[in-house]
Amino acid sequence: MLRRDLIKNKIYGIIFIILGALTIPIEWDATFFLFALMVGIMLFASRENCIMD
Repeated sequence: MLRRDLIKNKIYGIIFIILGALTIPIEWDATFFLFALMVGIMLFASRENCIMD
């Protein structure tokens, strides 16, 4: 399940999710969190490399 070429996808996906979660207490709005969650889950669960070097 954990392929070496997809590790960067998983790292960026987790960063998107955490960044979106950190904006909720600042803005008291979860709109950006929902969009960041969609992108983060897509990157985390992707089976092909989306982040190019």
